[in-house]
Amino acid sequence: MIFSRFTDRSRRSVEAAFEEARMLGHDSVGDEDLLLGILRADEGMAAEALSSMGVTLEDAREESEEMLSDALSSIGISLEEVRREAGDAFEMRIPEGRRLPLSPRAKKVLVEARKEMRRLGDDHLGTEHVLLGILHNEEGTAVRMLAGMDVSPETLEDQLFELRGREAG
Repeated sequence: MIFSRFTDRSRRSVEAAFEEARMLGHDSVGDEDLLLGILRADEGMAAEALSSMGVTLEDAREESEEMLSDALSSIGISLEEVRREAGDAFEMRIPEGRRLPLSPRAKKVLVEARKEMRRLGDDHLGTEHVLLGILHNEEGTAVRMLAGMDVSPETLEDQLFELRGREAG
């Protein structure tokens, strides 16, 4: 994906998503990492909308961790037990030199973000477009994370458009 139309803020949020994925041991950058990246960069309209809904980076990381733990326990694996048994050897972080690709879901989010940018008549792709791309993927991990934090996509989208209106007017 070419990032030429991205604002500095949206570019930083995507870079932060790569850092989050690496830190969490993900083998690719997913839509949940894009959400975490917006929160980690803490810039732009998307971060403001999320913050106004009470979503914090720490809460989102906890929700991601809880979802992983639930998924593993559904197949009989206890994440806590694995951590306890592995002790200090348990390191999920992906080494800096290893290249992480975008997952198909993250690619879809960024394609949707570009469509939103065009639909709204904007020249540059901001964090709000990335968040809208995330919200349009109802089956995505990020939307499920938000639901786990009692944030509905519709309410968050309304908040984004309210902030856009304030910024424009």
